[in-house]
Amino acid sequence: MTRKETALSLLVMSLAIAIPSTSMANQCESASFSPMPNVALMVVALEETPKPHCRVVGVIGTETEFELLLPDDWNGKFIMGGSGGFAGNFDNAAEGYWGVVENGWATVSTDTGHKGSNVSAVWALNNLERQVSFGFQAVHRTAVTAKALISEYYGSESQRDLFFGCSRGGGQALMAAQRSPDVFDGIYAGAPAYSWTKEMAGRWTHDAQIMYPDPNQITTPVIDADALVVLGGAIMDHCDALDGLEDGILNDPRQCDFDVSTLTCGEGQTNQCLSLEQVAAAKAIYGDAEFGGSFWPGTPMGAELPGNPLGWATWITGGYVDGADIDFHPGSEESAFESPKIPNARWGFATELMKYFFYGNPDWTYEGYDFSEFAHHAARLSPTIDADNPDLSEFRANGGKLIIDNGWMDGSLTAYGTIAYYESVLEFDPTALDDVRLFVRPGVTHCRGGPGPDGTDYIAALEDWLDTGVAPDQLDAPYASPAPGRPPTGQGGRIICAHPGVVTYNGSGAPNDPMSFSCRVPQ
Repeated sequence: MTRKETALSLLVMSLAIAIPSTSMANQCESASFSPMPNVALMVVALEETPKPHCRVVGVIGTETEFELLLPDDWNGKFIMGGSGGFAGNFDNAAEGYWGVVENGWATVSTDTGHKGSNVSAVWALNNLERQVSFGFQAVHRTAVTAKALISEYYGSESQRDLFFGCSRGGGQALMAAQRSPDVFDGIYAGAPAYSWTKEMAGRWTHDAQIMYPDPNQITTPVIDADALVVLGGAIMDHCDALDGLEDGILNDPRQCDFDVSTLTCGEGQTNQCLSLEQVAAAKAIYGDAEFGGSFWPGTPMGAELPGNPLGWATWITGGYVDGADIDFHPGSEESAFESPKIPNARWGFATELMKYFFYGNPDWTYEGYDFSEFAHHAARLSPTIDADNPDLSEFRANGGKLIIDNGWMDGSLTAYGTIAYYESVLEFDPTALDDVRLFVRPGVTHCRGGPGPDGTDYIAALEDWLDTGVAPDQLDAPYASPAPGRPPTGQGGRIICAHPGVVTYNGSGAPNDPMSFSCRVPQ
């Protein structure tokens, strides 16, 4: 072969990697994939929407299923999407939030080794394999398998490997950084459910006992809908203007010094006030809690008003309504599986964890529960399901970059807990600041939504960081989805700041102009 022919051959090969040929359709069949140990492909089929791609559904080992989408117009990159709740389906946050297949990304998701409603844990009863798969094993095995299938399908390894997840997917993201440090180049961990034992089992059981003292009465919480309006309205009246704008957003809820006791009903008063029991319950939700030798911080102020779709009404107060499912996670698929009867999402996750992970007893109830045995079971489960290891040295040594975030108005996973993990990473190794960033988004609820701007493109942010080596201290935050209290989609936005920076209004300028804001560190 001449040098000219060799050069032409190399050019053709490079183009084949960057722009797959129209013969991709001929490769989308089971026979195109070589046998892999412990992997069986169940579906290999062409799909036309949202863009032409090959859909591959397979099973790893006993029952860890995955769905891999291979676009015809591949960009040479791979992104794994995290799941929500207890998983049990192919929820893919990367595809659900950003439509990555339309942009040429190969993407994969996993059911984490079981099928079921993503608010039910009955599948975990006395099944260690499923618990381990859910905790960390399924994501690792799925990612490694997907990368091998991608390489064979396109004839080239992916040139960039990202993980994008929020809520449960955010916990999966942190677990991947801790346990699979050489699998992904960049990781986004949104509103990470990383402490299943302390926060979701312990703290949320503590809160369930407060909001529904009788576990058999789950229709009306201690803080009912009327009381929630009073509480949320009073907090906004007192604190909304502290950041310079009255916009239904607390840029930094830590500035809010509202005393809930001032809402206590006086003698003969019944309207626009709270009972002693309601005041005590609110203080308990906001305050730090100790239980069974563990500690977890409370919920920031500002997410109480019922208009917040993923605030207190969904996660903390609520009330069981026959036949109504709780939509607790944006972008989740509708489940064909029956969900347990729950008054709010925290109550549901806490009781399911305690029944099927902690005690292996479907009849367990928190009635009279005193947490005396909690520490023992938490210590047994934590290595499997908690992603709280602050040592990210291996991931960083491989060039990995990690972005963590939480919404200040998240009624689910408290931003204070996410901040605590991030600070533990920096305390373990201060140089981690070079490779890890945390953003706490004002006015944003669970993963997205709320009156604040929630359209930050974290995939683009990770790519830019990996390309330039420059860590982001500030990111654009457009208004990406319709919501009460915000301008129409595409009309303006703000910024978000890397912690400990706080989004600060400059005192003048349009409230939906990013130039009206800057990042400042509280003194």
